Amino acid sequence: MFDLITIFGTEEADSASGIAALGFDAKAFIIQLITFLIVLFVLKKYVFGRVVELLEKRRETIEKGVELTSEMVAQKEKLDKEVEKILANAREEANEVLSRTQDQANIMIKDAEETAKAKVDNMIKEAKVKIDDETSKAMRKLEKEIVDIIVEAIEIVTSEKLDAKKDAVLLAKALKGKV
Repeated sequence: MFDLITIFGTEEADSASGIAALGFDAKAFIIQLITFLIVLFVLKKYVFGRVVELLEKRRETIEKGVELTSEMVAQKEKLDKEVEKILANAREEANEVLSRTQDQANIMIKDAEETAKAKVDNMIKEAKVKIDDETSKAMRKLEKEIVDIIVEAIEIVTSEKLDAKKDAVLLAKALKGKV
């Protein structure tokens, strides 16, 4: 076939008239047109289909990549919003827990203060009772000692020993201030 092309391509035009005068050779044009059509057919049948198929696959892959990227961006934004909500809820819960804990601590401190105050008040009351008892005992002891001193003083002044009845009467009068 190539021999045919070269044969037709090397032949020179016999006449140089008409279109041939412009350098146009009809036989060469037809041979080149047939060669072009054969090459076009071969390329179309064996090459272009595969190239188009590869290009289509690449286009689909790129479109899927773009779609996946869009979906991933949307999911990321959605997840970011969810994370923010979760963090906000966690902060709120932490603040509530802290507030409750602080309230409970304040209540416990108040209860402890009240308990301590009650214990202190109780201790003060017990101390007052003990002081009153001790004072009463001391007063009775002091009173007894004063009576003994008075009796001794009266014995010395009267120089006579009194009996228990007379001591009691004198004592009672002395305490009332009638001696």
